[in-house]
Amino acid sequence: MQEKEALRLREHKVTLAQDQEEVRHQIETIYLKGRLQPPYFRQIKDKFSGNTAKDVLGVMVKDGVLIKVKEDLYFHKKAIEDLERELVAFLKENGEISTPQFKDMTGASRKYTIPLIEHFDKSQLTVRVGDARVLRKK
Repeated sequence: MQEKEALRLREHKVTLAQDQEEVRHQIETIYLKGRLQPPYFRQIKDKFSGNTAKDVLGVMVKDGVLIKVKEDLYFHKKAIEDLERELVAFLKENGEISTPQFKDMTGASRKYTIPLIEHFDKSQLTVRVGDARVLRKK
């Protein structure tokens, strides 16, 4: 099976060593607690030895546990899914959402809300119309 520029056997699965599993658990806990205002990865990677955190992060992104929203900024899948449900419900009821309204919805600073709303644009959930976002017609 071909994945981007890598070839792998269909039954091949990436598994982590025991120490990496512990790092994975710690990283997942950090991102779950961070919800919509997680630390940037560079702020936590040095808490772990060598390249362990970077290697584990790669596996977590590949497995879909963490979602890369922009360079060095990742969110836990659950936080993104919860926010997506809330955003869709708001847009179905109101038709559109402004950036300040989205900021109020998330309770996060612009440092997080702008990358998040751009993530929903990029994933084709929303589309920007003027200064607002609306649901993209499927």
